[in-house]
Amino acid sequence: MAPHRSTLARLRAQVDRADRDLARAIGRRLTLAAAIGRSRRRTSSPLRDYARESRVLGRWRRRLAATGVELIRSEPLARWLIEESLRVQEAGPRPRRRPQSPGRRIAIVGAAGGMGRWLDDFLSDAGHDVRLLDPKVPRSSPRRLASIEAAMTEREIVAFATPIRGTAKVLERALRVRSPAVVFDVLSVKAPIAHLLRAAPRRGRPVTSLHPMFGPSARTLSGRNLLLVTCGVPEADRPVRALFSHSAANLPEVRLERHDQLISESLGPAHLVNLLFLAALASDPLTPHDLARAASTTFHRQSTLAASVAREGPELYLDIQSQNPPAGETYAAVRVALTRLSTLVQRQDLPGFRKLLVAGRAKIEPGPEPMRS
Repeated sequence: MAPHRSTLARLRAQVDRADRDLARAIGRRLTLAAAIGRSRRRTSSPLRDYARESRVLGRWRRRLAATGVELIRSEPLARWLIEESLRVQEAGPRPRRRPQSPGRRIAIVGAAGGMGRWLDDFLSDAGHDVRLLDPKVPRSSPRRLASIEAAMTEREIVAFATPIRGTAKVLERALRVRSPAVVFDVLSVKAPIAHLLRAAPRRGRPVTSLHPMFGPSARTLSGRNLLLVTCGVPEADRPVRALFSHSAANLPEVRLERHDQLISESLGPAHLVNLLFLAALASDPLTPHDLARAASTTFHRQSTLAASVAREGPELYLDIQSQNPPAGETYAAVRVALTRLSTLVQRQDLPGFRKLLVAGRAKIEPGPEPMRS
């Protein structure tokens, strides 16, 4: 065997050993994570520790940076390890809730929906005393609240995770109750309740708003954005921000007046591209088998994104598209962009095509890859 081939074979063998060591190390980590999960269930401790997740993520960033791995590549690896550890820890019954735990007294209105369940898990795991208001909550549940009036008078903080179309009615009813409770919502679009959020502070009511930029399937918050949509009431912003300050989530602040326009300009095109992709596939004569046989890496990546949108439910995405007044501007902007792109392609205008891609790329780079929901 030639010397260079011998060297290559030796190096490849070392890579194989390193891979085996890495697989064994991951296996040990997951075994330890499973043991931690069993220990937490025995002691009725929360399965989630968002502060520790943040520390672990930071540690991986530093260690991989020291080996020359760029942040854009190290973060997905670190997040995957955290998510896998959570998966094995959650493979069993959740700890019993501790209603007397030292936290805030919180009510979740719309607790049976996706984000309502997510809030319940997150806040309960953080040690808060959470009660639930939703027709789907069993009457026998000790955590069930009887009415919106009970939520407003018995709880310190009341969170609204109700459907976009139905929130205004129940929120208006809640704000008629004389109560010092801090109120916030997690709606993706604020227009249907903006008039209530603007009027409440003038009557001395502590209100604020959140927009989780992730779905209810999110396991970890590291690298995710949770918008604090302020209504100009610091007395409401502070306690609501504090509920999430121990996590690894980013908590940027956005004014209520700016929120829907910002979402239309940023998230709107992304949603629309995924919806267009699904609409195009719906009318495509190719079968799923044909598509899979010819699928490229780009197709698989886009399919993954579009599938996550489709799984969230048509009701939510129709409301996001129809209830946000600036959404019409997004549709118009996409039409303009499509016309511009079509013209460049038809003219075979390489300089213009390159300029368009460079300008778009500049808006999304640099930055870590977002965690999958």
